[in-house]
Amino acid sequence: MIHLEKISINQLICLVILTQIGVSVLTLPYAQIRNSGNDSWLSILIGGVLAQAVILIIYQLGKRYSDRSLPQYITAIVGKPLGSVVNFVFAAYFMENIFMVTITYSDIINRWVLFETPWFVIIGVSFTIAAYIASSTLRSMATITQMIMLMFLICFVIVLVSGMGKGDFRHLLPIGTHGIGPLLKGAVPSFWLYSGYELLLYAFPFVRSRKKKDIVMAVSAANGFTTFFYMLITVIVTYNFSESQLKSIPEPMVFILRKFRWPVVQSLDILFMTIWLSVVAVTVYVYLFMSARYLAFIGSKEIRNHPFLVWIIVVVCFGFGLGASDRQWQSRFSDYHNIVTAIMIAIVPTILLLISLARGKAAGG
Repeated sequence: MIHLEKISINQLICLVILTQIGVSVLTLPYAQIRNSGNDSWLSILIGGVLAQAVILIIYQLGKRYSDRSLPQYITAIVGKPLGSVVNFVFAAYFMENIFMVTITYSDIINRWVLFETPWFVIIGVSFTIAAYIASSTLRSMATITQMIMLMFLICFVIVLVSGMGKGDFRHLLPIGTHGIGPLLKGAVPSFWLYSGYELLLYAFPFVRSRKKKDIVMAVSAANGFTTFFYMLITVIVTYNFSESQLKSIPEPMVFILRKFRWPVVQSLDILFMTIWLSVVAVTVYVYLFMSARYLAFIGSKEIRNHPFLVWIIVVVCFGFGLGASDRQWQSRFSDYHNIVTAIMIAIVPTILLLISLARGKAAGG
């Protein structure tokens, strides 16, 4: 049985930031540069603004049922049979996220750090660590995440120091040459980067706050910080590489770290990726926790054995992950993942809010 304890506003901010920030830091702005070129940092900014709009939608939905989480009040919106289906779809979506993040980072670790370590060992260790943490309560996870925030700040400093080497600010100029159309097109893959705030659909009633407005302010602050961090990464990368170079470098941040010479540490890229593993782990164990919580409400009664559900999900993900080492397959799966993410974090909450408003169900209804 899982004991649900409340988390503080600061813990909510840490959880949302580190759930949003994951593997994509190493790949930015590879997807955006194809559309918006040297203006990709503007596409990142637009993506953050779009994410903020969805946060407000999720907040409005959560506020109407502030004493319950989405898996509990979904039946009040769409009825019991359809509510179970929606809970299962959310559980499957979070499971798919766990799978996607783990195999993507395992692939990078396998190519850049652990060349000879078998694939099943890398993903096995990743899933096991995540499952161990996700088996605990939301507050325990939040406490661990606060400690990992320190690791993130170390990585932040490494990125800042290594990125200010020999570059050319003219790579960022002139601003706006690609036009508004390419900017918006580049903002689509940027929007997917910000997934993680949907944690609020579940965590809303478990946040300790004086006013409900404090919750949306906290998640907005977290999203604002993530937007700033992504923009910073994009500017640093564009400063170091020209637009034509970036079109052929899938993981530019790794190259920047590798070429930076620091007398204290021989291989800064390896050090960074090793520390960054803990940051990526937050995304995995938060989604794992969420998947288990939604799965617990698919039947007529809540399944209270939370650790059992977590380990079942991990075993399934590990089984699929064994055959997921092929990079071409990962690329195709990524396209599918992006579409599903847009539907689940933006379209579904919007539809649920509209149905709720139409039916006139208020908080506690």
